[in-house]
Amino acid sequence: MQELLGLPLETALFRLRAQGIEPRVTFTRAPKGQREDGEPRVVRISADGSELTAARFLNPLAQGLEESNR
Repeated sequence: MQELLGLPLETALFRLRAQGIEPRVTFTRAPKGQREDGEPRVVRISADGSELTAARFLNPLAQGLEESNR
């Protein structure tokens, strides 16, 4: 299951569901500078895949495109 670490959350969910696993997802974030934007990525997974923890990360490519369109 460790191969799912760092993947976008939707990709990890797709792969787990294809194996018949419907995981419980929780989100974590830093106490300072809390953001609601960014791409959710898997930062922790239980050994059996039943629990995922995700955090939001800014996508530098998308951010660069957004800034260039201003």
